[in-house]
Amino acid sequence: MTTTGTLAAEQENSPGPRRTRPPAAYRPTLLALRTELRRGIAPWTGGCVVLMLGVTMAAKADTWQGGWGEAQGYLHSAATLLTGPLVAAASCRQGARDHRRSTAGLWSTTPRARSTRVAVAALPIALWAVAGYLVVFAGSLVATWPYAGGGSPFPSVAVADCAFLLAVGPVGFVVGQRCRWRLAAPALAVVLYLVLGVPDYYDSSAQYLDPAMQYALERTLPVWWFAPAMAAWTCGLALAALIAHAARRRFLAVVPLAVAAAVAPLITHAGPDLLREDPAASRPVCADGTPRLCLTEYDESLLPQVSRALSGLFGRLDGVPGAPARYVDQEPLDGSTEVRVPTPYVGGYLLRGRLQHPEDFVWQVTYGVVNRECPDTLHTDRVMATDEAVRGWLAGPDAARYFGTERTPQLRRLEAMPASERRVWLGRFLATRTSCTPSEVPVL
Repeated sequence: MTTTGTLAAEQENSPGPRRTRPPAAYRPTLLALRTELRRGIAPWTGGCVVLMLGVTMAAKADTWQGGWGEAQGYLHSAATLLTGPLVAAASCRQGARDHRRSTAGLWSTTPRARSTRVAVAALPIALWAVAGYLVVFAGSLVATWPYAGGGSPFPSVAVADCAFLLAVGPVGFVVGQRCRWRLAAPALAVVLYLVLGVPDYYDSSAQYLDPAMQYALERTLPVWWFAPAMAAWTCGLALAALIAHAARRRFLAVVPLAVAAAVAPLITHAGPDLLREDPAASRPVCADGTPRLCLTEYDESLLPQVSRALSGLFGRLDGVPGAPARYVDQEPLDGSTEVRVPTPYVGGYLLRGRLQHPEDFVWQVTYGVVNRECPDTLHTDRVMATDEAVRGWLAGPDAARYFGTERTPQLRRLEAMPASERRVWLGRFLATRTSCTPSEVPVL
């Protein structure tokens, strides 16, 4: 074998030099992003978001704890109206740090693209804000779960809120880099608060483009495209501002701007139809017994409590001819045999899964039993006094004391009647409970 052949064979059989894997092109960017996430005001912003939302939710726990829609609706309001301006102000200050440190010229000498530098510096505050929101969101769900009845949480609303926080951060950063005014951050917070809050007071389809729109999430469901549309709207505008500010090819800002412009008519056209009624909030579920007490499937777990609250009323009407046969949590189909009961909303009659103020609850039901709706000219003092006496007797002494109802002569006469005579008289009275002819009403 020749020397040349020997060398060739040795080179073929030798393992050769160890090849080192070149670092990924994006590795320096990720290292820079990790540094920005760990230092500066970004972690402090996340802590402030948790503190602000946590204190706000805890202070109003009685108004939302116990209902998924109530809890998320209140969190949505706090996250947009309070946290949004906070994140924008923090991002604005972050964007102005090059002006404060006089390092804008130094950054222009680095090989990293400007768009990359801006994205790395703008994202951390928004990411920390989203993390803080998710912490409070999880805590709110945990606090609501033991007491919640029907329905379920709304992931689409949470996604829309997170998209808004991701969008408002870069917008504030761009304002900070463009504006060198020292008070730009607090001024931006005030302006954004007004921009988000004022449209809610106007009756216009354009108000549904407002990320801080106050939605009635109780007993409703967002449409399936709610989260994608709101995310495209808010993030599209933010991305367009970021590209127009930092990208080399600024004309590319037209793409996210076009996406936002495309979904805007969809949102405004839907308007209030962005939320539809939860089917469980209209399906009746009835308890056993006579008369029938029917709540919606949404409040099925409250049937035992409502039955106990109305047991006195049911007992007083037992055996009375013409007494209502059904008590429903909906508009009665037959006003002569059905009576509507109040809906036990969280923050009203419902607190942490328990029915509150049963005396007031019963009193409102008595207005459904005696539901004479007549012009004042057709009323007489004796008819009005009789109606009030019947309501007071049906509600019971506890409700009468709760409302400070006087024991009028009519009420005392009704109480003094023998039980059999009172049932007969009440039957005659209930037969005319919708009549507006005074001469037809038996008075006390």
